[in-house]
Amino acid sequence: MGIFDFFSKKPTDAKVDKLTKRMLNEHHQQQVRQEATEELISYGIPSAIAGLVQRLGVNFADTIKNEQEKRYISNVLVEHFGERSIEPLSQFIRSEQTISAAILTLARLISPEKLVTLLLETLAQYAPEDHRTISARLQLIDALSEYEDDRIVPAVTPYCLDHDDDVRDKVMALLVARVHDKSHPHYNAVVQSLIEALADPEAPGRIQRLAADALISLKADLSSRVNELAEFMPDGYRIDKQGQIEKL
Repeated sequence: MGIFDFFSKKPTDAKVDKLTKRMLNEHHQQQVRQEATEELISYGIPSAIAGLVQRLGVNFADTIKNEQEKRYISNVLVEHFGERSIEPLSQFIRSEQTISAAILTLARLISPEKLVTLLLETLAQYAPEDHRTISARLQLIDALSEYEDDRIVPAVTPYCLDHDDDVRDKVMALLVARVHDKSHPHYNAVVQSLIEALADPEAPGRIQRLAADALISLKADLSSRVNELAEFMPDGYRIDKQGQIEKL
């Protein structure tokens, strides 16, 4: 970048980067952050829109101002930039960890089917044992739980064995809400994953109880595995004569 470019009003990636950092710095006064935001909006180039999207992934200590600023950015992305915001939002969701606000914003711009496709593709990037992407997995599961789509159950079922207990909790709740009986096409796969979660020797009691409750809800027949699973029954649970888990 030449010296004349620096002093001109022409938007450049260097200027966008500087303004984005100013906007994301919670130690600046709100007026300073707002001025940086407005200048990015006035630039309107792809890198400036991507910079605005970054604000949706940052949380400030002042929760009131934080939500006000994020709500403003969300409205600008939807109402001012519209379709031009779709790709920057999508890329942000695919690559970042704090993505709930970006998901909610993108939901205002694309169809539920397309949004679910993006969320499932993003979740598939993250293995259940990955320690680094727990936050994203939690937010993706939360977002997916808001939509009715036949692709969701088989996609989230493997996360019954997630490294993180909170992810397991959310997944099991989602599965119980969607899979009511044996008529569901993925019933057997769901039951198998719940059994594996129950019999996971590393699982804490809370997760074993959640898995047991889910298997009760699904009326799972465990008669062929009584001896195998008996040692994993949490306190207050047992397998009855019909091969179903019951609470004592």
